[in-house]
Amino acid sequence: MRTLVIGGGVTGLLAAWHLQKRGQAAELWEAEDRPGGWVQTLPWDHSDGRPGHVEKGPQGILWQPGTPVDRVFKGLDLAVESPVKEQGQGQRWVGKGGRLIPVPAHPVKLMTSPLMSLGTKLRLFREPFVKPGPPEPEEGLEEFISRRAGRGLAEELLPAMVAGILAAPTHLLSVDALPTLRKWESHGSLFAGVRKNGVSHLMVPQGGMGGLTARLAASLPEVQVARKAERLERLPGGRWRVWGGGEEAEADQVVLALPAYAAAELLAPHAEASAEALRAIPYTSVNLWNSRHTPLAPFRDGFGFLIHPPEGNSYLGSLVPSWIEPSSCAPEFMQLRSFIGDPHLWGVRREERPTWEWVWTQIRRWVPGLSEAVQTREDRAHQAIPRAEKGHRGRVRTAVEGLPQGIEWISNARFGPGVRDVMEGLEAWVQER
Repeated sequence: MRTLVIGGGVTGLLAAWHLQKRGQAAELWEAEDRPGGWVQTLPWDHSDGRPGHVEKGPQGILWQPGTPVDRVFKGLDLAVESPVKEQGQGQRWVGKGGRLIPVPAHPVKLMTSPLMSLGTKLRLFREPFVKPGPPEPEEGLEEFISRRAGRGLAEELLPAMVAGILAAPTHLLSVDALPTLRKWESHGSLFAGVRKNGVSHLMVPQGGMGGLTARLAASLPEVQVARKAERLERLPGGRWRVWGGGEEAEADQVVLALPAYAAAELLAPHAEASAEALRAIPYTSVNLWNSRHTPLAPFRDGFGFLIHPPEGNSYLGSLVPSWIEPSSCAPEFMQLRSFIGDPHLWGVRREERPTWEWVWTQIRRWVPGLSEAVQTREDRAHQAIPRAEKGHRGRVRTAVEGLPQGIEWISNARFGPGVRDVMEGLEAWVQER
């Protein structure tokens, strides 16, 4: 069987890699001039020419031994490293009430956090005794957390955590926006799920996250770049022809490893119900400002901080890439990566893109001792994050069930927003075939 994978982001690269391991011939088309999608490490040199870099998308991946993530990295013979070199590193904060409050990284240790009221902490002791909810109907994320852990947690801690991951307000989202929560509940409770599955650790491939997609691309014999699929044609015998960039290719199976909106355009002539469901999946855009500063303790050895909405005025927080991956900048500097969400989602009246001056004002409010930036860089993550709003499960189900024979659709909108979610979802997808 010959498969054509459309889309050379991490999802498409992983799909082609899995198929190749199963002995199937898989050709991959990528519309851009290099594969990787949002998982790329981009050069950003210092003003004196010394090397540095920024991540286009995620800074790292959550890893545990014996998981799909572990199996992928071992299969690629790609080393990963934890940024935590000694005790006390990797501290996290949440900005709330005008100040940064430390947040323990371990879920159980959150019981000590001043971010939550005493009543909220006491309510958490009841969580192991709350019966799992039925799989249907689909719950909203706020409703799920309120049912399991109480309204206090949903209001006091959840908004900042979700904004830092999904760049969206919690009241819009389905519980399927964070698939791990339902997996944990399947063990009887969230606490039982954490105990059963353990705590994942942030890991980074050598040289940055782009090392993952570069290694995947190098392992595949047929990767075509600068080739955007423009049209699908159904052939006799269940085969398909794909047209794009003046080229065509035939395959027994076509895998659309594309965002929902892009897959919908190709599917519309052949599966309108699927295309309509995919068009209904919204995506969120984020502005990214990278900056370099004189190091400031304790942030130089910390993961970063998130801002509790709506206090951030659409400023969602900042990470410290120079701690996560030290080669991102020279050792005498500290690199920040600040996230500005879609203002319309946060009720902010601002049409123009935020300037560095505006971003710097927000950062200084929370970290007044930070020095002026010696370098800045703006990047735009346009329609980068699928927004699993309430009803998402039904939209995905309709899209998948309506696919024509010989066509598959895979995406982080289907499996979950993170690279870990995609790896777990793809391993299950391949095994079910």
